[in-house]
Amino acid sequence: MTPSYPEQAVAVLFSGGDAPGMNAFLRAIVRLGLNREKIAVLGVRDGYRGLVRTARAVNGDAEALMRLKNAIASHPGRAGLINDQLDLIQMDHASVSGIMGKGGTILGSARCLEFHEKEVRTNVIHLLKGLNVRALVVVGGDGSLTGAKLLATESDLQIIGIPATIDNDLQFTDMALGVDTAVNTLVWAVDHFIDTARSHRRVMVLETMGRASGDLARMAGLASGAEMIITPESGALKAADMERLAAKIEGAMTRGRGHAIVLVAEGVEFDPPQKRNRAYVLMDAFQQYFQRSGAPFPDLEVRPSVLGHLQRGGHTTPQDCILAARFADCAWINIGRATGKSGVTALRKNNIEIVPYGEPDMPERAAFSREMEQLHDDLSSW
Repeated sequence: MTPSYPEQAVAVLFSGGDAPGMNAFLRAIVRLGLNREKIAVLGVRDGYRGLVRTARAVNGDAEALMRLKNAIASHPGRAGLINDQLDLIQMDHASVSGIMGKGGTILGSARCLEFHEKEVRTNVIHLLKGLNVRALVVVGGDGSLTGAKLLATESDLQIIGIPATIDNDLQFTDMALGVDTAVNTLVWAVDHFIDTARSHRRVMVLETMGRASGDLARMAGLASGAEMIITPESGALKAADMERLAAKIEGAMTRGRGHAIVLVAEGVEFDPPQKRNRAYVLMDAFQQYFQRSGAPFPDLEVRPSVLGHLQRGGHTTPQDCILAARFADCAWINIGRATGKSGVTALRKNNIEIVPYGEPDMPERAAFSREMEQLHDDLSSW
């Protein structure tokens, strides 16, 4: 029997920086589509870039579109995944088997500057309609969801956004997909740095990810017992601020503390601005303070480390796998409704709901961040 292209489909893509839990979400969106909704799911390779490549190749040509449909139908599941000439794959049960705990995304993720152009988006919309796509699910962070909002505004397609970023800088949801795993990875890293910090009586300055948000550093600081967290929300650091922080560390050591782990978020800025990584700027400032004339610990060493993309990888935590399944369930419920609208899934007070694109920031998020920072300060004082 010759395979045929589905009469209707839902497409899913992953865009921007990868986040743990993306594969768990792919499994959930595919399995729910096949098992419960009886609707085919098209996986898009390399995010918006894959759609743009395919739309350019088809270029509105009816015969080219038919050839694409035949290619998709003829290479389902794993056959499509290993065919690097195919950017849209009709997913099946086997293609998402065994991927739930794996970090990253098997479909690939990418940033696509071309997608900023309206003409490019229009071609993508025509492609999706020609492929009988009734809804597009976009998984990613702020930039990815901005692209989803544009598609929702410029077409009558249903566009569902899924917040997935370890930065947790999307203020309309309590938590984004991938945050829990990244915090666990940071706690693992701090545990390893503590060993050498204790052995050598050192100050370790570790730079975390998080863009302009300090949530990742705050949560990791609370969970790991790090002695100090420095976040962007406190404002740009001046020389006097760094001296005050160094004095706090030194004071704790005079009272018996034998080491210090400092977490600094990558969004922290300095006054005057600095080009180097934050961990190295702080290392120099702290070292200079500890070695000043008459200092009690002139031999105290400071070691910096930029943890970088280590935080994006690793085995996805159970909490992120559960959140992925709940986001997928909410997306399908909304897609299945006759009055279903475009929007973004959000975790709010342990409930999953669809909120409009451009939803205002929840004031509770900022208040919660302040409470976490104060709690950490109270716990870490010596």
